[in-house]
Amino acid sequence: MSKDTKVLLGIKDPHIKNVKLINLEQTQGPLQATGVLDYRPKVCPRCGVVNQQSIIGYGWRQVMVKLLRSSERDVWLRLKKRYFKCNECQACFLAATTLTQRHYTISNNTRIACLEKLSEAVSMKHIAHELNISITTVARYLKTYSPDIRTHYDWLPQVINMDEVKSTKDAKGSMSFVFMNGQSHQFCDILESRTLYDLKRYFNRYTRAAREGVRVIVTDMNYTYPQLVAVFPNALVVTDRFHIINAAVTGFNQTRIRIMKQYATSNPKYKALKRYWKLLIKPNEKLNIGLYHHYSFITGFQTENQVVEEILSYNPELRQAYEALHTLMSAVKYRDINRLHAVLKPQNNFPSEMEKHFAPLRSHCESIENALKYNYSNGPLEGQNNKIKVLKRVAYGFGNFQNFRLRIRLMCNLKGA
Repeated sequence: MSKDTKVLLGIKDPHIKNVKLINLEQTQGPLQATGVLDYRPKVCPRCGVVNQQSIIGYGWRQVMVKLLRSSERDVWLRLKKRYFKCNECQACFLAATTLTQRHYTISNNTRIACLEKLSEAVSMKHIAHELNISITTVARYLKTYSPDIRTHYDWLPQVINMDEVKSTKDAKGSMSFVFMNGQSHQFCDILESRTLYDLKRYFNRYTRAAREGVRVIVTDMNYTYPQLVAVFPNALVVTDRFHIINAAVTGFNQTRIRIMKQYATSNPKYKALKRYWKLLIKPNEKLNIGLYHHYSFITGFQTENQVVEEILSYNPELRQAYEALHTLMSAVKYRDINRLHAVLKPQNNFPSEMEKHFAPLRSHCESIENALKYNYSNGPLEGQNNKIKVLKRVAYGFGNFQNFRLRIRLMCNLKGA
């Protein structure tokens, strides 16, 4: 019976014996169990003398140990510990156990469960409530993870994905810099600031061999990150393909909205431009050309392709922007560099909204070509950023950057492992 109770309560120390529950008849309040910790010590922890009848039992001491919850009830163990005395050095000491850390009354199972819950997108208050411990205890257990995430300045991944995320109030910058391994998709670290000065100062701490081993930097069209090639002399910059398409889509939508506002709000053309914007950015090859359907504000039964042609007939600028958008989309999809250069020529004279967003693409032409040559993407890092935002929202924000960093490292690395 004692062995079964130990298994149910998660007690693995073989020196703890006679474990039994004492308040099974109670349906409310914590469960209480009793146990005895006794063994024959091999040496004295104070003087180191080998026990040859020199260490004797010197009474008992009782402690209360907090175990993991069971059946939605708290569990307390009244542990009766043997008290020893060494006749050689006259020192007294308590029997030690693997159930808890030295001088602690919360079990190691509870501590491990706390760290596992800290790796999830839940608030520290929720974790404290689930394990029936204080928020201060949860924060203390979080900080015990800090020595495990020391930065090793002798290695960097060959492919680095770079991005930014909203930081905490006490951080140096409003946006924090995040980066990850572009090959294994393992999250690396988060920095307080994303300024070029701070990034160069951080990465210059790494050994020269580590920095020379970086071959690819994958980033969005941020002005700062491509300049890190001065720190990584052998690296080339790859612009994320999503941000290339997103820039063109934004310019097209701005053009569509400007043309839409030229009509009265009661005009069917205004309503069609407002309602069917998704069809306008849908790839040409995915438009349905066989299924006829009645579309509001469009006369007769039409296919998706006919609806698009009808809307484009409203304004020649809209058609020109549409062709520019889909030419760029097809160039990225089929990795056609010649088509990319053709659509980005300054002589094309696209609508002003499209030109506004095509200008940064022309300035990043080399990195965009690399995006069509290689398969690297910032998608995995964007997914991690989404998890970070969920964590901040669930936790109602973070006031301390170090706690924020520890939670992110736990969430990304512990769960990933």
